[in-house]
Amino acid sequence: MVEILGEQEREADQICQHGIDLCEEKEFEEAHKEFLRAHELDPNSAKIHSWLGYTTGLVEKRVARALEFCRMAIDSQIPDALFYRNIGVVYLLQNNKRAAIGAFAKGLQIDKGNRKILNEWSKLGFRRKPTLRFLSRDHWLNKKLGQWTYKKNTKPS
Repeated sequence: MVEILGEQEREADQICQHGIDLCEEKEFEEAHKEFLRAHELDPNSAKIHSWLGYTTGLVEKRVARALEFCRMAIDSQIPDALFYRNIGVVYLLQNNKRAAIGAFAKGLQIDKGNRKILNEWSKLGFRRKPTLRFLSRDHWLNKKLGQWTYKKNTKPS
């Protein structure tokens, strides 16, 4: 009986990996079907939970259910940076930017150079600090100085 379970886990992992490959190709609906199949074979896999949560949010738009899956993966205590990327993306679907930033930061603590997390991080569009901090961000002088310094810093050298 133990061998059968081990075989099912291996098959589930292969299906999950195929789903991850489909996600790389932006085939989220097909990937979601693969993760559902993998989950049937191995309902205790943290990796499958994380990816199933990710695609549940993207495909089914069921963010609460997606967060449940992603949290189960994180609660497994397996140090996988992509678990945090996946839950971060789901938080963004929920418009919870603060939680997404926290998740991405935790993922980067595990793997500082993780391209997928850094890519998501760059999409967040952080604002620079006001040039003159004693004035409000909306003050006309801060706006003009900000525009001028931005243009100056983005010109090719």
